[in-house]
Amino acid sequence: MEKGPIRFGVYSGDPFLAERRLGARLSALGEVDRVLLWGDEAGADGVLEALGTPLLFGAGRLRAVVVRRADPLMGDQRLFSALREGPPEGVAVFFLGEELKGPLAAAAEEFVHFGKPKKGELRDLAVELMREAGLRVHGFVVDLLVEACGGDAMRLAREVEKLSLWKGGRLPRDRIPELLYFAEPAPFGFLEGIGWRDLAGALKELSILLKRGWDPTRIFFLLAGQVRSLLLARAALDGEARPEGPDWLWRRRLQQARNFTKEELLEHLSLLQELDLRVKKGEMSPTCALYLFTLRVAPAPP
Repeated sequence: MEKGPIRFGVYSGDPFLAERRLGARLSALGEVDRVLLWGDEAGADGVLEALGTPLLFGAGRLRAVVVRRADPLMGDQRLFSALREGPPEGVAVFFLGEELKGPLAAAAEEFVHFGKPKKGELRDLAVELMREAGLRVHGFVVDLLVEACGGDAMRLAREVEKLSLWKGGRLPRDRIPELLYFAEPAPFGFLEGIGWRDLAGALKELSILLKRGWDPTRIFFLLAGQVRSLLLARAALDGEARPEGPDWLWRRRLQQARNFTKEELLEHLSLLQELDLRVKKGEMSPTCALYLFTLRVAPAPP
């Protein structure tokens, strides 16, 4: 008898690989209504409510409850009792975390802990990601990607994303290394610091970029794109349609968007426009504008 799609999964370890497996399982379920929870905030009560409460709209469709940061919930006996025979009819549930173990993990239909990927696994992942992005697979490029990512699957995915911007165009072989991490520091560390409102991390990464010769005007342009992406993700959290793009990237942005309100992000875009105008008028340098924006945005609210 053929087994149906997975409806109860527990995935931990490497965050990119765990999210990738989640994406595959959700796709296999078809059209579903997704309920996103953070386990360390919602607690067992919030998860139980999501499992048992039908949505106002979408009646008749499968409901997929996704619980991230679920480590504190793995030993909860109420959740175990509710799920040991599987999720309720019409519901799927997936837990993600750093190192999930305990009764819930043991009861899951599928439980996988993704360790740090080895070089061979990174090569296979690079090939998969390139094919998914519609890129031609060359051994030379795969080798560069694996070297550039430093053993980090998430960085590998970002490098493939950068290469995909050239899809359909011509990128000389000798220019490919210029796009990758080991050739020049990439701005992602700084942009991630902004997304997570990590002031110390953002300032450190910005300083490194500037010391190594990154054009502050270019960083400012990328920063504006990051804030616009966070605004789109925040709108998706508030019920608007999610923009097109790789699932793994939007899941990451959705997590970061929870650190901001929609009003805050609109204010940040307005601040960027104001700073950009002052730079163009010669009232301040692009470097000063970057530091002023970071100091205004990165600290998390008390």
